[in-house]
Amino acid sequence: MYYELSKREKKIARVCIDKGPDEEFREGLEKFEAIIRNWRNSKFISNKEAYHQLYKTIEKKNNAISKRYDGLTGSRWLITIAAILKDGYISENDLKDLSDETKAIITNWNRE
Repeated sequence: MYYELSKREKKIARVCIDKGPDEEFREGLEKFEAIIRNWRNSKFISNKEAYHQLYKTIEKKNNAISKRYDGLTGSRWLITIAAILKDGYISENDLKDLSDETKAIITNWNRE
């Protein structure tokens, strides 16, 4: 379903969408840091195991970010906002200035 955002709502959507990758980068860096901390504390059998774990984690996070945000066009903005809201990268407060109709669509998608 395609829903056209007003010019004002597009500005709000852009701010929300910009928060998404930044929060995902932060989350990824925290995961990477935990792996490195475990490596420093000798919780891996070998350096190779730690390296592969870090590499797989980086690759998985990078793929998730690129899948969600690469080539993002206006027709996918609302579904992306719904997804980053559901994942906790933005809050309801970030959406407070959207129209009630737009908020209802996002809420409806997150119920499914």
